[in-house]
Amino acid sequence: MTIVDRLSEKSDHESVGFTRSFASGEVGMDGSCSSSWAMGPSMPGDSPRLKSSGGCLGPTPGAAVYNGTPPSVDRPKDQDGIDSPQKVLFPAERLSLKWIQVHRIGAGLQNMGNTCFLNSALQCLTYTPPLANFMLSREHSKTCHEPGFCMMCTMQNHIIQVFANSGNVIKPIGVLNELKRIAKHFRYGSQEDAHEFLRYTVDAMQKSCLPGTK
Repeated sequence: MTIVDRLSEKSDHESVGFTRSFASGEVGMDGSCSSSWAMGPSMPGDSPRLKSSGGCLGPTPGAAVYNGTPPSVDRPKDQDGIDSPQKVLFPAERLSLKWIQVHRIGAGLQNMGNTCFLNSALQCLTYTPPLANFMLSREHSKTCHEPGFCMMCTMQNHIIQVFANSGNVIKPIGVLNELKRIAKHFRYGSQEDAHEFLRYTVDAMQKSCLPGTK
């Protein structure tokens, strides 16, 4: 709990004639307050942990001080002390930041009419080694049961096609056909923002890996 002392501001208690100042004092074993804690009558809204004999505002010995936020449901912690995720999309121990297999430079992407924003984002994703490694393994499509649109399957097909046509130029028709499903406000033929498209594409890929529609 962080206590901020603002001398220039008055609290609600001060407006009705009460003055309280917090400092780094301690509560004695007999329940008395040290001089660094202010004394004052208890207000009706004070919580029980702030009330004690004599009006001491300090915490009692051994008491836990909370900030009023209800504790979250305890989940297992990882080695860094962070709550473990409810669902692991890809285990960290399998993540490789380097190319597992050496590939020739893949195909270029033809501009289909104001599609440079889409081409540049797709090329960035295609040459991101951890993502490309996974897509080229076809692991997702082997377990995907999505009957309709799946951005992971769409991206997998695109990346496989890029590396299968090294030295050539291909049309990213597979992704263009799903443009409205990636983001409803995208229009084929209109000039869009590359970063915005990238964000919606990554979001769509994540949704493809999560159960349900939310």
